[in-house]
Amino acid sequence: MNNANPIVIFAIAAVVLLILFVILIGLIQFYNEFITELQYLSSEIERTDGEERAYWLSRKRRLWLSLLPFVKY
Repeated sequence: MNNANPIVIFAIAAVVLLILFVILIGLIQFYNEFITELQYLSSEIERTDGEERAYWLSRKRRLWLSLLPFVKY
């Protein structure tokens, strides 16, 4: 790459940075939705007891398992 055009290098760098930015935005959005759902489930667990509490605990367990890419719930 001794004779590489600086415009081509800049364009490649811009595309890579754009892709990384989109990935970062997606991760932030996923984290925000995950934490919101986790807070909701925790509040429902605190509010209930008995059979309904067991349901919310299982929902919370499935939420945590959803982080694993090979687990379908």
